[in-house]
Amino acid sequence: MNASRLAVCLTFAAIVLLRAATLHAADVPPAEAFGAVPEVSEVELSPDGKLLAWREVTAKGSFVVIFDLDARVRKKMLALGSDGKLRSLAWADNETVLLTVSVFATYGSRSAADHYEVYRTYAADAGTGRTRMLLMGEGARQFVTGARMLAWRTPKPKTVIMSTLDFSEVHARQQTGSRLDVTRKDEGWVSQVFEVNTRTGKGTLITSGSAFTLDWVVNRNGEPVARSEWNPASSLFTVLARSGLAWKEIFREKDSGPKDVYGLTTDETALIMSAVTPAGRSSLWMLPLDGSPGSPLLEHETNDVSGIVYDPITRAPISASLGGVEQGLHWIDKEAERRFRRVAGAFKGKRVAVYGRSEDGKRMIAHVDAPSSPPVYYFIDFAKGTADIVGEAYPALVDVKLGEVGAISYKARDGAVVPAYLTIPPGVEGKDLPLVVLPHGGPEARDEYAFDWWAQFLAVRGYAVLQPQFRGSTGFGDAWRLAGYRQWGGLMQDDVTDGVKAMIEQGIADASRVCIVGASYGGYAALAGAAFTPELYRCAVSVNGVADLPLMLVYEKQHSGSESDQLAYWREHIGSGSDPKVIAKSPLRVASQIQAPVMLMHAVNDTVVPQSQSQAMARELEKLQKKVSYVSLAGEDHWLSQSASRVQMLKELERFLGEQMRK
Repeated sequence: MNASRLAVCLTFAAIVLLRAATLHAADVPPAEAFGAVPEVSEVELSPDGKLLAWREVTAKGSFVVIFDLDARVRKKMLALGSDGKLRSLAWADNETVLLTVSVFATYGSRSAADHYEVYRTYAADAGTGRTRMLLMGEGARQFVTGARMLAWRTPKPKTVIMSTLDFSEVHARQQTGSRLDVTRKDEGWVSQVFEVNTRTGKGTLITSGSAFTLDWVVNRNGEPVARSEWNPASSLFTVLARSGLAWKEIFREKDSGPKDVYGLTTDETALIMSAVTPAGRSSLWMLPLDGSPGSPLLEHETNDVSGIVYDPITRAPISASLGGVEQGLHWIDKEAERRFRRVAGAFKGKRVAVYGRSEDGKRMIAHVDAPSSPPVYYFIDFAKGTADIVGEAYPALVDVKLGEVGAISYKARDGAVVPAYLTIPPGVEGKDLPLVVLPHGGPEARDEYAFDWWAQFLAVRGYAVLQPQFRGSTGFGDAWRLAGYRQWGGLMQDDVTDGVKAMIEQGIADASRVCIVGASYGGYAALAGAAFTPELYRCAVSVNGVADLPLMLVYEKQHSGSESDQLAYWREHIGSGSDPKVIAKSPLRVASQIQAPVMLMHAVNDTVVPQSQSQAMARELEKLQKKVSYVSLAGEDHWLSQSASRVQMLKELERFLGEQMRK
C-alpha cells in the first residue's frame, strides 16, 4: 500500500460526510450544537488491534462502547451512570479497559472546604462489562481524592502500577517529638507505589516515598526506578534513583521550583526532565540514573519543548511536544514519524494526532481537527489502506461554516510582543465588529490552536473573539510563564487590556461594543477588567471565577491543608492574603469602580473555586446598586463537564451579550 491510496480513502470518507450534511440546511446552530459535550471522545485501540473503546454520549446517557473491528459490531456498552464523569480511558490488555471517573463528594462537614472531586480508576472486562475499583477502596486510601496510573501494561499479566498517598503509622511514629504544630512530615501520609491486580482490584505495596514525593518513574518491567521530591517550605527540588534497596539523590536544585520528570530514555539509563535554557525557554534535560552529570537533550530555537510523547507499546520516547502559537512535534522515533506523515498527508490544513497503535503497528487511531473544524476520529488500517470514521465530536457542526481563526500578535505597553488567537465571524470582513475578549483559565495554562467550542459559538453569532496568551501563560517560554507571578490584576491584566486596545486601533473591534468573558482565572480577569478599566468594557461575564483573592487563599488553606503543595503554589503565585496590593487587586474589594453590567455564573459543585466567590460578588454589586445577574449551574463542577450546564451557560451568555452589545 502506498500513501496515495490512503489519501484517496480518507478523502472519500470526507466527501461522504459532506454530502450527508448538505441535506440539512441550517441557520445559526443552536447552543446545543456547541455546548453538548463531545458525542464521541476518548477513542482507544486494544493492543492486538481488534477492539476499539470510546466514550459516547447520547440522549440516553453516557457510555463506554466496546467495538469489534473485524466483526463490525458493538460488543458491549458500559453505562457510566448519572454521577460518574469519565476522565480517561486506556487498555490494560486485550480484555481489560481502564476507566478513570470522578464524582463530587463531601468529607466531614457540609462546608465548601469539605467538598472534593474524587477520582477512581476501574478495570472493566471488555466481554462481560464487569468492573472493579482499583486500589482505592480500602483503608485510609478511601479518603484520598485520587491515584496516579504509572504503568497500565506490564510483563506481569493483569497487573498495573499505581501510586497514591497512603497513611503510614511507621512514618507517623518516626516523627514524634516536641513539635507544637503538626506539619506535613509529621502527619504520616506518604506517597506509595502499588502493584495492582486488575481482576481483584487489590494492591500490593512495592515501595514508599516520603511526604514530599511529587512523582514516580517506573521502567518497562513496572519497577520504580526514580522519584522526584518537592519541599515548598525550603523551596528544594530533588530527584532520587533506586540503588538496590535504597534511594540515592542524583539531582538537587533550590529556589527554582519543581520540575517535570517525564520518564526514561529509550535505553532506560537516564531520566528525561524539564529544564530552562539561558534564553528562558523550556527544554529537555537528560539525567543519568547512575548519578553522572546531566546534559541537554533537546532545545528548540524558537519554541518551548513542553513534554514527551511515549509509545503506548514499547514505552520509548517517540516525540517531543513543542509550544509556540501553532504548536507542533519534534520527532525522536523515525518509524513513528513515518507513520504520522503517511496519515497526516491526507489531511492537508488539519491538525493530526496519530496515537494508540496496535502491537504490530498496522492499525492506529487518528484525531483530526482544525481551529475551524471540529474533531473527527479515524481508525487507520495500514494493511488495507483504509481509514474509517469512528465518530465525530460535534456532528451537528459537520457542514457549518465556522469562524476563521488566525494566530496573531500585538505589542503590550512595555514593548513585549503578546501572542494571541483571533476568531473572525464567518462570511464577514474583519472590521468594526463587536468584540468578546476571552482570557483563558489557569492562569498557568494556554489556549490551543485547535477547535474551541466556546469561541466558535460566539463567532457564529457575529462576535470577533480575542484570546490573548498573556504573560503567565504556558508554552511561550519559562520567562513568559514566570512573568505572571504576583501579577493578578497587574501585568497579566495589562496584557489583556492592551490586546483589546490593539483590536480597536486596528479597526477590527468597535470600541463601543467590547465585552470581557472568562472562566476560572478568566472569570477573575473579566471582573478585574470591569473594575480596573471600566471605560473599556460594555459588559463582563465571569464563569466560576475568583472575585476575592484573600478569601480564595483562605479557602485553599481549609480545602487542601496548611502544608499542601496547592496552598504553597497559590501563595507564591498570588501573594500574601494580607498584602495590601493583593487586597487591592480583588474585584470584590473595588466593586464600586465597576460601571458595566455584570453576569456571574457559578457551578454549585465547584471544588476549585467555591461558588461563594461569585455569590459574594453578586451581593456586593447588588448592595452598590450595580447591574448584576447571577446564574447557578446546578450539579456542575469547575470544568463544566455536563452538557446541560454548558448549554445553559451558552444560552445565558448569548442572551446577555445580545442585550448589552446592541448598537
